[in-house]
Amino acid sequence: MNLLTTLTLLMLLSVTVGYKILFMVPFNAPSHWILLQHFVKELVTKRGHHVTAIVNTPITNFQSPNYTEILIDPPFIEGATHTMQAVYENSDQNVFHSARQYVNVSIHSSEIGLQSENVQKIIHSTDLHFDLIIKEDFFHISWLMFGYKFDAPVITICTYGHTDYFDRSMGLFTPWSHVPHQLLDYDENMSYSQRIFNLLLSTYDAWLRHWIVLPKQNQIAQQYFSHLIDEKGRSLPTVEELQQNISMIFVNTHRSIFKSRPQMPGLINVGGAHIKPPKKLPPDLQEFLDNSKNGVILFSLGAFMRSDAMPKKKIEIFLKVFGKLKQNILWKFENESLANVPSNVRIQNWLPQSDVLAHPNVVVFISHGGMSGTYEGVARGVPFLFSPLFADQFRNAQRLVNTGNGLRLPFNKITVETLSSHLNELLTNKSYSNRAKIMSRLFNDNLVHPMDEAMFWIEYVIRTGNGAKHLKSYAIYMPWYRYLMLDIFVVPFVVIFIIYRLLKFFNTNCSSN
Repeated sequence: MNLLTTLTLLMLLSVTVGYKILFMVPFNAPSHWILLQHFVKELVTKRGHHVTAIVNTPITNFQSPNYTEILIDPPFIEGATHTMQAVYENSDQNVFHSARQYVNVSIHSSEIGLQSENVQKIIHSTDLHFDLIIKEDFFHISWLMFGYKFDAPVITICTYGHTDYFDRSMGLFTPWSHVPHQLLDYDENMSYSQRIFNLLLSTYDAWLRHWIVLPKQNQIAQQYFSHLIDEKGRSLPTVEELQQNISMIFVNTHRSIFKSRPQMPGLINVGGAHIKPPKKLPPDLQEFLDNSKNGVILFSLGAFMRSDAMPKKKIEIFLKVFGKLKQNILWKFENESLANVPSNVRIQNWLPQSDVLAHPNVVVFISHGGMSGTYEGVARGVPFLFSPLFADQFRNAQRLVNTGNGLRLPFNKITVETLSSHLNELLTNKSYSNRAKIMSRLFNDNLVHPMDEAMFWIEYVIRTGNGAKHLKSYAIYMPWYRYLMLDIFVVPFVVIFIIYRLLKFFNTNCSSN
């Protein structure tokens, strides 16, 4: 009995004594934070770790003695850079402009967060200790300096998918010949003209990062962490050096949707980590779905985009088309006083989207192609009608269209005729629902759940004691010409050229004599 009691106490101790983790989300995007909250809750409630989170908005209805929230006050407001109406109006925006826009947003939000008084207290603290830093990876490279301050390894979590600079952070050069840029909706089998455009955009993005992002983020880091020079007695590392020291990057991708690309051990795919078995729905919503014998079309544009900010003409088109369908419509619409709503349309300002998609009567999901919602639809086996608006949504949508999992209708091409024809095709052609079920099986067939895999690697990086440096490739520290072995070719070429010129010189002199 004494042995059993001792073992029980040891087990309880191993659960309650966890690591101290600083979790940072400087970018104020609701969809990003909703996804990242799943990691926070898993670390705190399931793994028993102590998490201090620097965030723009608090987690609702969540309290734990192991969880401390540091609010960025005032928070970064996305609307300060572009309004939601502008997103709808510029849904076909030039990708070069989009790339530059994200650079501006990242620089602005980086500085807004570091200026916050609450964050300043963490920066200048002398009595805090953390075993690990976890940061959302949205170009806020200056925030990697927290890892240097607390002498802790860093893991970053990307909420939107794979990008070229993740490769470089782990020692790879992205092969642009068959890996499209994240803002493009190309497949891997690109045409000649597509490869040219991919080369141009990828080169421009790399130029932005090298000449704009890194210098500006380095300037921000040096400004807000300058006191560490006196504390540590040495100059601060550059953000490029900090980026090279990232232990791991959790990438929000899944092999069933995104095709194979070169990988490194430090790149961990965690697509679908937020998806759990469906919860019980509210009684009124459950009744609505149960009684929809002809099926339900779910229309949701995610946590950031608001349907009530959509141009009035587009709203009228949707209502007109919906009213002619025999299916019921469940629309996440933030203004529940919308007028002239057909009897088969139910509007709600919030929906448990993943749980609704799990209901067997949901037959089509109208989506903008956000990453989290896309994974939820795939996991639940529902075909899509995509209308992407910005960023990676075009790529996400086209991936599922290419697999026969749905259709795509550009937002600026939405009319009564086009919307009706696309919905009719999805509702009458069973190939889409059949393919959705196949994709669902592929998506859910994992060795371990992506969240469990993420937790393993988080604890693994801490356990190694050195940030899992043995998983890093030396290629990270190599200049591009050595990585591509250009020096191997240049040196003999120069030697041969010099010998040739010398022989020619002597031959000319001998001939003249």
